[in-house]
Amino acid sequence: MEISIIADRKVQAASNHRRFAMKLVVLFAWAVFILPFSAAQGNSAKSTVSGDSESVIIGDWRGESVCQVRESACHDEDSQYHFSMIADKPHWYSLRADKIVDGKPVTMGTIDCLYDAGKHTLTCDYPRGVFLFTIEGSKMTGTMTLPDKTLWRKLSLKKV
Repeated sequence: MEISIIADRKVQAASNHRRFAMKLVVLFAWAVFILPFSAAQGNSAKSTVSGDSESVIIGDWRGESVCQVRESACHDEDSQYHFSMIADKPHWYSLRADKIVDGKPVTMGTIDCLYDAGKHTLTCDYPRGVFLFTIEGSKMTGTMTLPDKTLWRKLSLKKV
């Protein structure tokens, strides 16, 4: 009878050891394969949600600027806009607006813009009107409105 109890205890101990080893294998597999994948998915979700964070603004954006008042001096343009941070002014960016002529940028001017994180917009006020841009990831759409509220241009840009 004693031999049977000892044998049962050895079998039970071996079984417990195997269960413990399997738990370690599962934990290891989870740590090595599942956890990094979950973290990557979490980061991907964060970048989708915050893909239009302020850091995405900085750099060159290129696209079209289409006139909305056809009987005017306005002309449709291939445009490139360069945004850079303004030192010591959080949420403020400098916009250098270029039109592309014969494949080369021609600077139209530089204005300051304020980023609204809640709305994901950049507002650029200047004496001749207001540019209002909405940022969605690597796409930026916008309008230029004159001081009398006339919609002058619609802009569609992509991050270069």
